Amino acid sequence: MNGHVSLDVLLSREVCRLLDSFAAIIKTQVIFYSAGGEILKRGRDCSVSPFCSIVQKKYFSLETCQKLDRKMQEFTRRTGKLCSYRCHAGLTEIIAPIRVLDEIAGFVGLGQFRISDDIPDFIRDDPEMIRRYLELPRFTPQETECMKDMLHALIEYIVDRELISFSENLRYRRLVCYIGDNLAGRLTLAQAANHLHISASGLEHFLHDKYDTSFKRLVIQLRLRRAEELWRASPDTPVREVANAVGIEDAHYFSRLYHKERGMSPREFKDRL
Repeated sequence: MNGHVSLDVLLSREVCRLLDSFAAIIKTQVIFYSAGGEILKRGRDCSVSPFCSIVQKKYFSLETCQKLDRKMQEFTRRTGKLCSYRCHAGLTEIIAPIRVLDEIAGFVGLGQFRISDDIPDFIRDDPEMIRRYLELPRFTPQETECMKDMLHALIEYIVDRELISFSENLRYRRLVCYIGDNLAGRLTLAQAANHLHISASGLEHFLHDKYDTSFKRLVIQLRLRRAEELWRASPDTPVREVANAVGIEDAHYFSRLYHKERGMSPREFKDRL
């Protein structure tokens, strides 16, 4: 797939509502990051906790915290997995990648919270900081795992429902991927529309208005393109075999269709190779 998927700076109202609700329930921050690590949205528009704000000014710099965040984002980018980690202030945070069409489109962060009542060494002699530390929400390991599951489910819902504004049209790319994954079978407008959570008429209007094409024509073009890819890899493959591989059982119909669309026969294309 050409190009890259990336989150736009604008998130849909439903995404913001989901983030706000999630943050309110667990009483922690939920942060949406772009693929480059920039903060796009904080759940409930909350800033960092008073404890973390003082820590960043008095003990560790903001740059130190951001450097660790970027390091963990890169870890999830490489592994594709959600992970939890402990920050310099002794608090636990969770970072999860947002994958769209097998590309990292951004991250969702969850934090900061305690997983024990142990006081970090660097504030043991500071009663005020200890008080602020103990005011932060505390979760057991089991509750932390539940939050991970909830965050994972939230991300899947957001991506599946296309609730994010993207720099490239995600719906079209998902449609092309869906067709490509099912070329050998029977493709219908209704099935594709259902996969994209849109009505059949809505999908046809979308293709006509945005791409000046139809679902049927898009399928044809993708089937012919796949056939040409197969011949480039193996020029001696018979027409009938390639036609079957791209979902057309009648080799004669495939040849007529190819000639109509490409202005040459399959044999001529193979001879040019």
